[in-house]
Amino acid sequence: MPLMIYDTRTRSKREFQPRNPPQVNMYVCGPTVYGPAHLGHARSYVAFDVARRYLEFKGFNVRLVQNFTDVDDAITRVASERGVSPADLAAKNIQSFLADMQQLGIEPAFAYPRVSDHIREIIGTVQALVEKGYAYATDGNVFFRVSKTKSLGTLSHRDTEAMIVDEMAPAEGRENPLDFALWRKSQAGHPSWPSPWGEGRPGWHVECFAMSTKYLGDHLDVHCGGTDLIFPHHESEAMISEAFVGDGWCGYWLHNGFITIEQQKMSKSLGNFVMVGDLLRDYPGEVIRFCMLKEQYRKNVEYDRECFRRTSEEMDKMKVSLGRARSAHGKASGGKIDAVVKSTRERFFKAMDNDFDTATAIDVLIQFTAAVQEIDEMSIEEGKAIAAAYEDIGRVLGLFGA
Repeated sequence: MPLMIYDTRTRSKREFQPRNPPQVNMYVCGPTVYGPAHLGHARSYVAFDVARRYLEFKGFNVRLVQNFTDVDDAITRVASERGVSPADLAAKNIQSFLADMQQLGIEPAFAYPRVSDHIREIIGTVQALVEKGYAYATDGNVFFRVSKTKSLGTLSHRDTEAMIVDEMAPAEGRENPLDFALWRKSQAGHPSWPSPWGEGRPGWHVECFAMSTKYLGDHLDVHCGGTDLIFPHHESEAMISEAFVGDGWCGYWLHNGFITIEQQKMSKSLGNFVMVGDLLRDYPGEVIRFCMLKEQYRKNVEYDRECFRRTSEEMDKMKVSLGRARSAHGKASGGKIDAVVKSTRERFFKAMDNDFDTATAIDVLIQFTAAVQEIDEMSIEEGKAIAAAYEDIGRVLGLFGA
């Protein structure tokens, strides 16, 4: 069965076909680092780490880039409240984020570009947009001219009459209420840099485009982020890309569902978040990771602390079964184990080929463990077959030390 991936833009599952196989260019939108990582971040980055791992398991060479937004009004506000510089606050939170993700088993990215380190590239992108007629400068700000593109609404599928692309952009000077800021005039107390339009700082949407193209070129095979980024962030990126490469910039747009608490999205802005670091004091990262994978990545997950306790028990059983398999030296089961291993592999990989359906894949893994527990004796060869199945599944899901 070919790997089928749900593409937000086409609203359909499509067979995965990268432009230049086996190379896969993958960009994951990183956090705005005004605070440490919460469980919503874990949900997103674990999900896309599994996608990356599965692509690599299938033989693709994945070049994954994940940015950090370290220039933002929220960072400046929190830094001011704490009496530190925005740069120091961002750097501290980036270090904390990377440490948390490491404990969750997230494989390192090829690059972690930060906005503050790529001002030159961002200014160059904005200048090129102005020269192409896709952007215009007014009173120290630069806006993207939305009316010049065909991409508006193609990713979010929204009615343009109901859109406001950039609520934070100054209204004065915009040709169209939908036009969004590529460069913002400096404000007192905020970080700023010199530019052809005066002192200022980048707009959010152009940052990711400039950084992704620097490290991945003019085509992304996979672009990942939370559902909340579809509009306006990713929609705006798509419009910017149209100015440079037409409509072929990104092959597949993947968006994960939220962690919710009482049906509300978990976020710092709502104050209903659970910090990853706090959970890591109570549970191993592997347990937290396993819990995040019990729903397919596009679905919302209601926060349930009891999940971590149940998951701990399930993982203990799996590790016992894996240990038994590795030390097996008894009599053969008469083909029973071969049938169980074959069925497990087929069903597991069928689930993963169906848009990274980790929910079904984990059910298969739990059933496999139950079946192994019922076997009284196994030969060395059968033990090796069971261990190999666990190890391959672990490579994909990031479990059992893989």
